[in-house]
Amino acid sequence: MRDTITQTLLDLKAQQENGEHMMCPRCGQDTMDAVVQRNALSRHVDIHICADCGTAEAMLKMMQNPLPIGQWACFKDEQPLCNFDALPGAIVLERLKKEQISYLIGLFERWQEEQMHEDFEAYRRDAHRKCAGLSALWSQPFQAAYKVADGQLLIRFRMTEDCVEVASDLIS
Repeated sequence: MRDTITQTLLDLKAQQENGEHMMCPRCGQDTMDAVVQRNALSRHVDIHICADCGTAEAMLKMMQNPLPIGQWACFKDEQPLCNFDALPGAIVLERLKKEQISYLIGLFERWQEEQMHEDFEAYRRDAHRKCAGLSALWSQPFQAAYKVADGQLLIRFRMTEDCVEVASDLIS
């Protein structure tokens, strides 16, 4: 996951060096000056950001509370459009079994192997990109949450000696 962040930052830097107009990588707004050098240079990575974000970074650095790089707009892909709010939990659960559970099991297994070396925020972003309707993903315990018509559907994962067990609960 760290390689993805590094590659994205390298791509952004190359685009900026080529003079391509882009949205601000930090806030996602169309506030970048056409001449890249007129923009603020981030205090955290070697790319330019808009003037407002440069000011915000300076203030946050002074307070020793920087915005984590994973929270920048350039790392926030749009979540797949899907709203389970109108569907009962039982129907959503059957749909998830067909469409998302195997992906989430794979994500859980990778997290179990890499959690000492990885930032969970990257896993969370990946899950939101791939899992339509996902409202939250937690690492401890590893579980996914979906808003449904009759409450919140929680899908929990745990590793046993033989396999990954998946359990679900509907909380009204």
